[in-house]
Amino acid sequence: GFSRVMVETDSQEDRMNYMEIIESNNNRLLSLVNEILDLSRVENGEITIKKEPTDLNYLMKSIKQLFKFRCPETVSLTWNKPASPVSMETDANRITQVFSNLISNALKHTPKGVISFGYELLSDTQEIRFFVKDTGTGIDPKFIEHIFDAYASQDAEQQRGFGLGLALCRIIVEKMGGTIEVDSTLGKGSIFTFTLPFSGSISGVTVTTRSNNMRTLRVNNPVNQEALKTVLVVEDEESNYELIRIVLQKRYNLIHARNGIEAVTMNEEEHPDIILMDVRMPEMDGLDATRIIKEVNNKVPIIILSAYAFPENIREAKAAGCDEFMAKPFNVEDLIEKINHFIGS
Repeated sequence: GFSRVMVETDSQEDRMNYMEIIESNNNRLLSLVNEILDLSRVENGEITIKKEPTDLNYLMKSIKQLFKFRCPETVSLTWNKPASPVSMETDANRITQVFSNLISNALKHTPKGVISFGYELLSDTQEIRFFVKDTGTGIDPKFIEHIFDAYASQDAEQQRGFGLGLALCRIIVEKMGGTIEVDSTLGKGSIFTFTLPFSGSISGVTVTTRSNNMRTLRVNNPVNQEALKTVLVVEDEESNYELIRIVLQKRYNLIHARNGIEAVTMNEEEHPDIILMDVRMPEMDGLDATRIIKEVNNKVPIIILSAYAFPENIREAKAAGCDEFMAKPFNVEDLIEKINHFIGS
């Protein structure tokens, strides 16, 4: 979607912003594909490590960029930048994969607070330690010994498991000649650390990192807002909302909810003309929100936008009361046509 709108703007700044979003989501897709491929390699006992000179500060910056639009406003993601950047012979893709899994895991268990990550050379400079620390819910001590097992689940009823990601982290780190461990206090947070043999150099050159401050995308105010019909967009992924905002902001007044609870509240307070509803969200999912909203006002049209578009998913959405279902990624013209069908342009 962003590759489409990027060619329709004359603003160089907007193009750069869209390019960053495209690059970030490309990296996410690449990580997903790599993880799927790794499943096959792990099952066959194969996993390859390709070492090359790697600027760790640049790598840390890339990892933060990868999560630019994945952190909610209630979570601050920071990396502890050392005074002097370090270059080492390592597999940058594998380190990125480990960090990605660890940060993704931290986000699942940190509804609000701070997630920090980084690296440090140990005193003898023979090893380097990487870490991801969060101020989240923590891990029960009885569960820690199984934390790196495939498909481990801390709470089956709440589905608060750790999946395959941490098991892959252990396999990758051990294949690189290192170790991984976790220290956690229930209710206060966790710190995952993995230590690798160090072979590289310490540079005195300072690397400047641009701060990635999360932008608040709550209510847009286009010209003649009062004359425009209101669209409530329920979407927890900032980049997904940003695309919808770019496409629709000149046609409609947009308001933004980030989960089902916010959607129910904003529907009652703002009385939108139509609702675009994601399904999988924190706090309350889109199907439950749709049911509640339709009980209050069954006349407001709700279009479900979801990447889960199997026949059973569509049936569940229709049963919940949605008026239309569109699969992600959606076609821009199709979305506009569907909205116009219900409320006009």
